[in-house]
Amino acid sequence: MTNTAADAMTGMYFTVDDLDGSYSTGQVVRLAADSVYFVRFEGNEVPLPLELVSIGEMLETTSEGYRLWRFFDTIEERYKWIDWLDTPSKPRVISLVKPTT
Repeated sequence: MTNTAADAMTGMYFTVDDLDGSYSTGQVVRLAADSVYFVRFEGNEVPLPLELVSIGEMLETTSEGYRLWRFFDTIEERYKWIDWLDTPSKPRVISLVKPTT
């Protein structure tokens, strides 16, 4: 892995979908070894310790092909994504009655 590729991931913010429908958030701290990064998940009150995550884990998908990890350049972009994700969708009413003319 080149230093440029390492620099591209370092500092990025992320969300990770969990199997129960919730998600976790955090930041890529730095490259630990070839294809392995130190990441820090965000805790409620205290910073959590660093964890090692491989590129393979970051590329995992669900059985339907959806990515579990999403990366963002800034924390603001991640907040926009989370706001969109947490906003309930608006119900739509579809009329099944054919109008008479």
